[in-house]
Amino acid sequence: GTDDLAAQSSIINNVMGDNFYGGTFYGDGRFLQLPYNQLSSDQDQTAASVANAYAITLNTNEFPASISIVSNSRITFAKEGIYNVAYSIQLKNTDNSAHDVDIWLRKNGTDIPSSNSRFSLTARKSSGDPSHLIAVTPIMVDITADNQYGELMWRVSNTAVSIEHYPAVAANPGVTPAIPATPSVIVGVTHVSAQFPPRTRIAPLPVIGFGQIGNVSVSTN
Repeated sequence: GTDDLAAQSSIINNVMGDNFYGGTFYGDGRFLQLPYNQLSSDQDQTAASVANAYAITLNTNEFPASISIVSNSRITFAKEGIYNVAYSIQLKNTDNSAHDVDIWLRKNGTDIPSSNSRFSLTARKSSGDPSHLIAVTPIMVDITADNQYGELMWRVSNTAVSIEHYPAVAANPGVTPAIPATPSVIVGVTHVSAQFPPRTRIAPLPVIGFGQIGNVSVSTN
């Protein structure tokens, strides 16, 4: 009737609710809030043995939104979904020879297949002047249930390689500009998509829209 047509043609400025079911949503996305965080560490980290893997620790939540640090190393996801994990790790080598570092991801204590990256650090430049390398890799992770966690693991070919934090440098005219602190680890985590593979979700009754009541099935990805 006339009321239904008026409802369809009206423009709603603000909508609030807990669950929305539908197909295509339009807009510029400025007000969407998805899970994300940037995690970092201001601590030096060393490997005691080349025979063992160690969890990389984090001690700062910079933008916590449904992603947090648990037990110093566990990047914990409050909600399931596909997430992008991008790490930046400051490595240092104090030895006279080049050495390798392997870095990979575990989920709930189990290594994620094909998640390793190998980095090679050159020999130190001189005594007291180590070589440096930033290890950077983005990886997408499939979090299949709420509150699962991921960990960054590392293994060195020689214990002269470490993960290093550097404090801020004060300006010294004619010598150096002011330089911000160098975190030993930075990890950016962002939500990419709903669960993979796409699922069919059924809205509970009643779903009301323009005079109709019924179930709505939505495939999400």
